[in-house]
Amino acid sequence: MYTKLEDAKQTELIKYYMNAKPKCTLKNIIQDCYVTRYRLTYLERNGYLTLPEPTPLRERNGLFRQTA
Repeated sequence: MYTKLEDAKQTELIKYYMNAKPKCTLKNIIQDCYVTRYRLTYLERNGYLTLPEPTPLRERNGLFRQTA
């Protein structure tokens, strides 16, 4: 179990990362901030932060291609 102080510290780290990289995805946050998806959901559910929307399916599975 985490304390409220630990929740606040981790939230500040994640918010700083999201401000530095506005186009980051959930995958980037999980990898670069060393946090689990469950922990992110917990922080969002308790009102500490708002997560970006998930990457659309076509972009995740590689079918998205920009045509020139």
